Amino acid sequence: MNSPVTTRDDFDYAAIMAAVPDPVIIVDPEINLKYLNSAAVGLLGWDPTEWLGRSLLALIHPDDVAVVISSANSVRGKASGTPIELRMHAADGTWKWVEVVGGDATGAPGVDGYVVVARDVTQRRMWEVASGDTVRFQQAVQHAKSIMLLLDRGGCILSVNGAFTRLLGHDPSVAVGSALASFSTPVGATELADALGRSIETGRATTCEVLMRHVDPVHEPRPIRFEIVNLLDDPVVACMVVTAHDVSDLHTARMTLEHLARHDVLTGLVNRSVLLERLESVVEDHRPTAVIFIDLDRFKPVNDLLGHEAGDELLRLVGERLRLLVRPDDLVARVGGDEFVVLADGVNDRQTAQQVCDRIDAALAEPYLLADGPMRITASVGVALNVDDATVTGLMADADLAMYEAKAGRRGEPVRSIPSRQRSANERRRLADDLAVGLRRGEVVAYLQPVTDITTGRTVGLEALARWHHPNLGVLRPAAFLDLAEDAGLDSLLGDVVLRSMCETASALPEHFSLGINLSVPQLADAQLCERISTILGRYGIASTRLVVEITEHATLTRRAGGGKVSPERTLMELHEMGARLSLDDFGTGFSSLTHIRMFPLHAIKIDQSFVAGVCTHQQDRAVIGAVVGMSKALDLLVVAEGVETLDQLEALRELGCDLVQGHLISLPLAPAQVAEWLRRHGNAWPTAVTNTRQVALNGGPAQAPA
Repeated sequence: MNSPVTTRDDFDYAAIMAAVPDPVIIVDPEINLKYLNSAAVGLLGWDPTEWLGRSLLALIHPDDVAVVISSANSVRGKASGTPIELRMHAADGTWKWVEVVGGDATGAPGVDGYVVVARDVTQRRMWEVASGDTVRFQQAVQHAKSIMLLLDRGGCILSVNGAFTRLLGHDPSVAVGSALASFSTPVGATELADALGRSIETGRATTCEVLMRHVDPVHEPRPIRFEIVNLLDDPVVACMVVTAHDVSDLHTARMTLEHLARHDVLTGLVNRSVLLERLESVVEDHRPTAVIFIDLDRFKPVNDLLGHEAGDELLRLVGERLRLLVRPDDLVARVGGDEFVVLADGVNDRQTAQQVCDRIDAALAEPYLLADGPMRITASVGVALNVDDATVTGLMADADLAMYEAKAGRRGEPVRSIPSRQRSANERRRLADDLAVGLRRGEVVAYLQPVTDITTGRTVGLEALARWHHPNLGVLRPAAFLDLAEDAGLDSLLGDVVLRSMCETASALPEHFSLGINLSVPQLADAQLCERISTILGRYGIASTRLVVEITEHATLTRRAGGGKVSPERTLMELHEMGARLSLDDFGTGFSSLTHIRMFPLHAIKIDQSFVAGVCTHQQDRAVIGAVVGMSKALDLLVVAEGVETLDQLEALRELGCDLVQGHLISLPLAPAQVAEWLRRHGNAWPTAVTNTRQVALNGGPAQAPA
């Protein structure tokens, strides 16, 4: 049983505190110094008269202040707290490792504060680092795989292990006393100095990765990653502790991954991301450049017939051929399965660009020697030029569109008009926006072109031809905007606008005139088309039996069912059931086949104007027209010849047995306000006008159609 603590009046307690070997410090609740005994003064070396009343925290290492505050809060109301270790700043500039434990004596007479007892544990710390076996510890460090160094505040090497020599070849005797940066490349020296400076300034660990020189200049500099820990304030270490690792393998792996991320694995060509980066630079710098889009024709059958290995081999050979074909500064990229893009620097005119395309086309058409044998394949090539207002997206879209135009031409499919192909993507986008507004403003109207009976001369029908009264560009014909309407999804709206405009004009005309409209593939795929046509006709009191729907052979081949779409075949049958008559337009220019004529309940066949233009000068064109007329008569179909421009053509078509004609000889397409007057003057007596005109011509006057 412990005896109670007793006190004696004859003890000199001040002398006792002065004789206590451990430092004793008393602080107030705000941790300001109130008392230091002799041992505390001896430990830190500070003059107590200078520090009494000042905060004890000013003597604590910044990294340990938070621990001290937490400990002070936790000891409130306790006779003894938990011992903690911290660093205290001595008067000689060094740091001491001190173990302290405190107790709350704020209510004790003559004390009224926290009593802190401290003990210097710096030597114990040094002993713990070596674990009592300094030789073994040093040997372990020397044989460690990683470089380990001790640096002073200026970055000079104080100590270095054997890994420094094994990796870089520098002798330790040369390294010690030298600046670590002196063994790096010039750029690496700057990065090392920055990293050391940051560590000294912040007191935190820093990292950097620099190239270090080998003692033998034959060897390339090696990438070394340094981790720097600032222990300058540590009383035991008092230096910068640096560990370093050779990251050559990591660099190799990183470069491999970067290459894979920016290159096509199969061909080794750059990929789409690199292409777009380069193209963005081209656009920003306004450099003359041709963007050439290349798509292999019928590549899928190669995979299907010979296997994917043969397809991969072919793609590699195409990539090699393109690399050899272009100049060193040009870029070749693989952007899709069988799609490639070439950026040809310095090309600023379409003629030169086309010559490059022709060379690529010819080179890729040469045979390829595959493991399974020789193989031939062609490519469709399109080009776009970098102009002042070009964008990356626009250039890619232009080149892609030009490529598809080329592919359509190879297949014999209809291609877009030359003005449309020459517009940039930005221009098309702006024009499409204008069209969307113009359709709602009434800028698009139906001009009507008369269709005349070649025997009687009477006008029997009118064909609607769209005209766009653009506020800035004037009157535009369909070739300038039909493809825009389809691309922008405005084709259905355009068709409705033209039909309403035609009906508005025709509602004031005699009912015996047929009314012809042209329908595109997307319109025929619209499940609501027939319902809208019926509604519009009913609104103007026009019978559906007067409607002649003109379709191209291309439309009869297209199937667009699903996703709210229907097949054109189904729509055409519904139109026929409504009472509308069907006419096959541009016959002979597409995939001419009796199958199309047999498949649909046709009323008429229109001979394309390209044959009409040669009916008097080319025997083959005349023979084709004669054959079409004979076939049509056998099938009880009317034959309409379009694009008639001369009297000689008209006479030749009459001799061959055509039923109806239309064209500039008869009349140009008429604006709505002109239709009634033209029909009044010429609707019933066009042959008389022809006879009179021919008589004038025979007498030496000009052979000219009536206005």
